[in-house]
Amino acid sequence: MSSASNTMKKAFFIQRLKIQWAKLLFVFAMLPVFSTIAEAAYSSDFRKPFDFSLLLSNSDIDLKTGSNPHRVSLDRISIEIFTLIEPRIQLGFTSGSSNLSLDNDPVSTGRSFNGYHAGLLVRSTLGRNPQIGFHANYTYRKTKNETASQKMTLNWHEWAAGVSGKIILGQQLALSVGWAYHDVDANRRATGDIYQIQRLRLASGPQGRLEIAWLDRSDGRVSLAIQRGSYQQITFRFSRKFN
Repeated sequence: MSSASNTMKKAFFIQRLKIQWAKLLFVFAMLPVFSTIAEAAYSSDFRKPFDFSLLLSNSDIDLKTGSNPHRVSLDRISIEIFTLIEPRIQLGFTSGSSNLSLDNDPVSTGRSFNGYHAGLLVRSTLGRNPQIGFHANYTYRKTKNETASQKMTLNWHEWAAGVSGKIILGQQLALSVGWAYHDVDANRRATGDIYQIQRLRLASGPQGRLEIAWLDRSDGRVSLAIQRGSYQQITFRFSRKFN
C-alpha cells in the first residue's frame, strides 16, 4: 500500500512539473510577440536601462479545493528590478517576503504561514500618451508554519497576464485602467500529528484594475493600485529609474 502511494505521489509530482515547465516555456515564447507589438511605438518609459521598485501589497484571494472555498489573506513586501532586453521590451525579476493565512481550513486554523516569493516579469508598451501596456509574470511562493508536533507548508505557482490603458495629465499625474488574469496552483501539506495534502486552485476571470501614480521630475514615481474580483489586491509602489 505504501509503495503504491509513493508511486502515485511521484507520478503526480512529475505531471505537475511538466505542466509548470510548459507554462514557463510559453511565457518565453511570447517574448517576441510582445516585442513585435511594441515595435510600432517606442515609449519614453523605456529610455532608462534600470528600473527599481519597492512594493507593499495586501491581497484577498479566493482559492478552492473542489467546491470548498478557501480565502487567502496575503501580505507582501517585494522588490522589482527591470532592465532592457532591447529598447522596446523589459524583462524583470521580483522577490520578497510573504505572510498569509488560510480560511476554512481546520488544520491551519489560527496559524499564519511565513516565507518568501520570487518570480520573472515581462512588460511592454505601445504609444506614449495615451499608452497601452502589456505584462505577464510567473511567481513561486514558499511559506510554512512549524510547531513541535506539527509542520505545515503552503507553496504555490502563480501565473498572471494583463493589459492596461494609461493617460498622463499635466506631465505628473498618471491614470491607468486595465484587466488582469491570474492562475494559482497551490499545495497545502501538513505533517506530524496530522498528515494531509490539499491542492488549491484559482483560475480567475478578468480582474478589474485601477492605478493612480504621481511622477516626479527625476524619474521617480509613487503609485496606488486597486484590483477587484476573486484576486483582490491593494498595492503601494515606490519606483525610480537609473542610468
